[in-house]
Amino acid sequence: MDIKIENGAVIFRGIDCFDLEKSCSCGQAFRWRPFMGGQLGVVRGEPALLTQEGDSIIVTGASPASAAMWAHYLDLGRGYAGIEARVIKDPRLAVCFPAAHGIRVFNQEPFEALISFIISQNNNIKRISGIVARLCEKCGEPLEFMGQTLFAFPTPERIAALTEEELYALGTGYRAPFIKAAAERVAGGYRLEALRDMSLAEARAELLSFSGVGPKVADCVLLFSLQHSDAFPIDVWIDRAMKALFFDGNKAAKAELYEAVDALGEYSGIIQQYIFQYARELGREGLEKRNG
Repeated sequence: MDIKIENGAVIFRGIDCFDLEKSCSCGQAFRWRPFMGGQLGVVRGEPALLTQEGDSIIVTGASPASAAMWAHYLDLGRGYAGIEARVIKDPRLAVCFPAAHGIRVFNQEPFEALISFIISQNNNIKRISGIVARLCEKCGEPLEFMGQTLFAFPTPERIAALTEEELYALGTGYRAPFIKAAAERVAGGYRLEALRDMSLAEARAELLSFSGVGPKVADCVLLFSLQHSDAFPIDVWIDRAMKALFFDGNKAAKAELYEAVDALGEYSGIIQQYIFQYARELGREGLEKRNG
């Protein structure tokens, strides 16, 4: 990978296996939106426009000092060619490749990921994005960029200061008390970053101690913000897809399902995103048809 600073942008060149549009819209992050042929958003308080030209990713608005942060966020240091090669060679997974090729798992800010995935429960991507956007507009720091007013993700203190009624008004529904409790706990000194260095089991247990956080949300936070690449979130889409891909359409016991996940190895969480993208593209009817 080569890094170039030019005209108010950081340019990462020589990036293989990266589809920017798929990576920003696959359901792992909820604050990117199409703009001027790229993706507009805010990461760790820095607004930017991401565009792609061949094997180059251009981050317009990034400062030279933040180049390392953007490289980390976009997971540019990981060799995805090897992961994709494994998927192609596995006859059970190869069908996922056309839909999933180029997806990279972003390394998001952990508190933003925690709140976003609490919101994601029993929700769809469009509605999650809307709720997160309203939360940021309510108490995030406004940022002017390229003629647009964007918002930083709110600090734990600002969300903790909201009443449950104010959170309900944003459309959070039954999740409001869980959002407030999580913000209060982090504002009170809980260090989500400490989970990065724990084993997957230990880190998952810590997240499950948060009110309203179940196994799926915990694994989403671990995979999408804390670099636990073997965290494997299971929702209804993944359950259907695993049934189709690994069990010939038959119902699998939980132990069998987790045995299949473990066999995928250290990058099972990244492979999960490929399976999820495949399931979304095939749709519910397509999966049900495959499952007989």
